[in-house]
Amino acid sequence: MCTLLIPTLAYVSANARAAGGKPPPQLWLYYSTNLLVNKNIITLQHIWRNAYRDGYSHVLLTDSKFGHLQLLGAARQHYMHNVRRVATLARHLHLTLVPAICPIGYSNDLLAVSPALAEGVPVRRVPFVVQSQWASVVADPAADLPAHPTWMDSDIQLRRGIAVVHNPPGNARLLFKKTVHPYWAYHIRVWIKTRQFTGRPQIEVLAGPHHRELQYENIATKRLQPWRRYDVVFDALSYRHVNIYFGTWGKGRGLLAWRNWSMHVAGLVNPISRRGAPTTIRGYRTGVDFVPPRDSKLGCMPYPGQYTAWSQPLRIHFLTPVRNGTVVYVSWYYPPIVYDGEVAGAMESPRFLHLLSVETHAVRAMFHSRHYMLAVDELRALGWDTRRTEHDGTPGAILAHGVRYCRRLLRGDRIYIWGDMFDPGQNARPKYYLVNGSLEGSWRGLGRHTVVLNWDGDQKRQSLEFFAHRGNSQIIAAYYDAPLSHTLAWLAAARGVRGVLGVMYTTWRGDYRQMGAFAELVRKNWRQSK
Repeated sequence: MCTLLIPTLAYVSANARAAGGKPPPQLWLYYSTNLLVNKNIITLQHIWRNAYRDGYSHVLLTDSKFGHLQLLGAARQHYMHNVRRVATLARHLHLTLVPAICPIGYSNDLLAVSPALAEGVPVRRVPFVVQSQWASVVADPAADLPAHPTWMDSDIQLRRGIAVVHNPPGNARLLFKKTVHPYWAYHIRVWIKTRQFTGRPQIEVLAGPHHRELQYENIATKRLQPWRRYDVVFDALSYRHVNIYFGTWGKGRGLLAWRNWSMHVAGLVNPISRRGAPTTIRGYRTGVDFVPPRDSKLGCMPYPGQYTAWSQPLRIHFLTPVRNGTVVYVSWYYPPIVYDGEVAGAMESPRFLHLLSVETHAVRAMFHSRHYMLAVDELRALGWDTRRTEHDGTPGAILAHGVRYCRRLLRGDRIYIWGDMFDPGQNARPKYYLVNGSLEGSWRGLGRHTVVLNWDGDQKRQSLEFFAHRGNSQIIAAYYDAPLSHTLAWLAAARGVRGVLGVMYTTWRGDYRQMGAFAELVRKNWRQSK
């Protein structure tokens, strides 16, 4: 097979040079898999051989196990055997293997080893009451949600405490306006029932004049399900008033029902309790007057690296005598969960940076590649750690420092990185999710030799020009399971931009059926884009 395919690639390359003297585009393939499973290796071999046939030159390889190889136990030997099979295949197919490491943003894989190294948001001065040397959160009846919402869309019917909507023609929402305590954590609970419902129910908490979102976790419902309980937690941050929505946005079919909604002060749930994010009690000494809380369920439910927003709140055990009924004020940090379980690592923590170092050395020893991808993207919580002043105090500077650290680990290798967290038109800006401050200036951590994988599809030209002006070469991360015609817009936007090296077939659904057509489209239009 290799003998038959090499002339094909030579033909393509020769035609590209003859067409205008320009080098052909690098064709990249994004490939995510679990290398522990033999069946996945067989599938990988088939797809990579097809990629070679279609002229691909690079494979960006991701596997969640890169971040916690030490947890494989007895399976590690088999895993390493499969790694060698994959590396050998890449060499035989002349594919440049680019393992993805240092997951900053989607950090769950690394945090499986040490869950308390997650980035946390602060909860401050929540009253607890002491009984028999144990302190529990003081209930606040004013926090609960009333039986009737402040407002609801006209298509919703509310009877006997159950809100029902049939075939919503548009938005169908219940709104509760609540007064809250700044920097307290609140627990929302609601029961949801569906019957052939095609929409996506959500729980949203908005605050301030710009409607800042405080709760991002998705709630996974099925099209047909009986009553099921859902729990989310949000931090009020600096706000005193919030708008809480239960509902669905946009047209849908079927039935959606809500009941038994409630809200309470969350209490001590998922406390991180580490240096930089401590649990403190005003007037009492940690480890002397009380035992710092440790949650055995933190970051391991249902398995290591996965965080559950709600569990039974912890109590605090006092070591020194405290009179019954004494109210103490407790502060702590907990990791916010974004969308489908995403938790960010604590970039301010030297211990988290050490986890990045451990992974980097392990993956380099496995693959012996000279090309590595820094998986820095969509970092949605940062800058709350008490040690942020060790940098210049801004999240942008903290991220830049972390990237420089990773680059030093990979000194001598070719380094690639996602562009979104360094793009001022995308995520490198103020008011990004739950980041405490602005991410502006993060791009100063890149260095000129880091290659940016650019996926800013909304502002293609501006983004490409921004990184080109800074001297960074770029790979366009295109396709995204969209019609191939969308890639033409990228190639048009790249026309005349220096340092655009190629285009990546980026599929999040594992759909590789369009690889050949994608490669042909890129080659056909590459000369025009240059």
